[in-house]
Amino acid sequence: MGRSLHVLLAAALVPLASSLQILQPQSHAPGFAVAVVRDGRIVERFAAGDADVANSRPVTPQTIFHIGSITKMFTATAVMQLVQKGKIDLRAPVTQYLPQFAAWRGVTIAELLEHRSGIPNYLDAAIASGRTAKPTTPQAILRAIAAEPLDFTPGTHFEYSNTNYVALGLIVERIAGESLAAYERRAIFRPAKMRATFVSVAPVGRAVALGYAARGKATIAKPGNPSWYFACGDILSTVGDLARFDRALMDGTLLAPATFSEMVKAARPATGFGDARYGYGVEIEPFGDRTLVGHHGGLPGFAADDQMIPQDRFAVIALGNASNFATYRPKNLVLERYYPKQFAKMVIAEHAASAKPVADPNPALTRRFTAFVRGLLAGKQVDAHVAPQMAAALTPSAIAQVDAQLFKGLGPLRRLTYRDRFISDGYHEYDYLASFADGYLPLRFVLDRNGALTGFFKQ
Repeated sequence: MGRSLHVLLAAALVPLASSLQILQPQSHAPGFAVAVVRDGRIVERFAAGDADVANSRPVTPQTIFHIGSITKMFTATAVMQLVQKGKIDLRAPVTQYLPQFAAWRGVTIAELLEHRSGIPNYLDAAIASGRTAKPTTPQAILRAIAAEPLDFTPGTHFEYSNTNYVALGLIVERIAGESLAAYERRAIFRPAKMRATFVSVAPVGRAVALGYAARGKATIAKPGNPSWYFACGDILSTVGDLARFDRALMDGTLLAPATFSEMVKAARPATGFGDARYGYGVEIEPFGDRTLVGHHGGLPGFAADDQMIPQDRFAVIALGNASNFATYRPKNLVLERYYPKQFAKMVIAEHAASAKPVADPNPALTRRFTAFVRGLLAGKQVDAHVAPQMAAALTPSAIAQVDAQLFKGLGPLRRLTYRDRFISDGYHEYDYLASFADGYLPLRFVLDRNGALTGFFKQ
C-alpha cells in the first residue's frame, strides 16, 4: 500500500484497519497483528506483513507469536489464584515454599511479584553469552543466581529481574503439584477459552511467526532454547487469545475482582519505566482519567504489548515478529481512536517530560506547516508545493471533514512545536506537537524527495 495513502490525513477519516495498514512500513517488523476488546467483546482483529519472509507467508489474526514478558501476567495470575485459595501467603518468605534457597530468606512472595527482591537478573547475561542455545532447568537457573549476593536489601528498591518469575513459577508447581504448563492449561487457558496459546513450543502444523533481528533484513533471530524463559517469557499466543485472557481477567473468570484489583493497587514506582508503576505482574500507567494495566514483552525476534483499561473492559494487543517492533505505534493508534481526550493528555505529558527542549532545525519549514494547518482551519488549501495526489484529495468537502473530525473542538492553532524528523523510504517525515486554544494534537508531515507535501496525519 503506497505512500499516497498519507493524503487520507487523520486516522479518524478512515477505518482503523486502513490506518494500521498505513503504519506497516513504520512498524520495524516484517509483520504484526492487533486486537481490540471493547465492552468485553473483541471488536477488531487486524494483521499485516509476513510471518515468514522467505516464503511470503502472511501474518493473519490467527498467527502465533512469542509474547515474551507478557508471560509474567500469566505467572502472576497463577500465583494470585493460589493466594485466593489460601495456599500462598504474599507476605511469606520465599524459603517457606523453596527452602533450598536459604540466601533469599528475607525476600517475600510480594517482592518477587513486584521486582523488589534484590535477586539479580539472570537472563540478559545468559542471552549475551550464548548460553541460551542449550537447554537448562528452572532449578539450575536459580541455583546459579542464589550463589550471588543480592543487588540490594529486599523491598527497598525496584529492579526488573526475570529471576523473580522463575522462582514464582517453581512455587506454583510445588503448591499445585503439577508442572506450571499443566497448571496454566487447566486453570487459565481453558477457563479463558484460549485455544491457540502454548508454553515453550507450539504443536507442529500451527501457524507460528518466525522472529527477525531487524526489519528489511531476512535475518532470523535465535531466541534460544525455551527452557531459559520458564515462567518469565515462554508463552506463545495470538492476539485473539490474549484478548480472551484480558477479558477473563477483567470479567472475573480467572480472579475475583478484589484479587485482580489487588494486583493493580500494589503498584509502586518502577525505575526505568517512566511514569509507569509496577504491581503484581502488571505495569500500571496513567492515561488521562483512565489507567492502563498490562505488560510489554520482548524476546530476540519478537516484541509485544498488551494493555487493558479494566473499568471499561477495554484492551489492545499488538504482536510483531522483530526485536525492534514499534509496539507503541499500533497501540497508540488504537488508543487515540477510542480515547482521543486521554491520548491527547498522554502526549502532552510526554512532551512536557522531555529532558531538554528540541531545537527546530528548519524554522521556515515549521512556518510552512503552520500556514498549511491554519489554511485548513479556514477551509482552504494554501500550500503552493503539494504533491498531485494530495492536491486532488484535498477537495473542499475533504477539508471540511478534516476540520470536523480532526480539529473539532480544538479552537485556533497557536503554534507547532518541532519534536523530531527522520527519513523513511526516501520520504522526509517531521513530527510536531500542535498547540491549539483548547487542546493539543501530535501531527506528522511528510515531504517527498522534491520537497512537496505529500501527506500529514495524526501520530
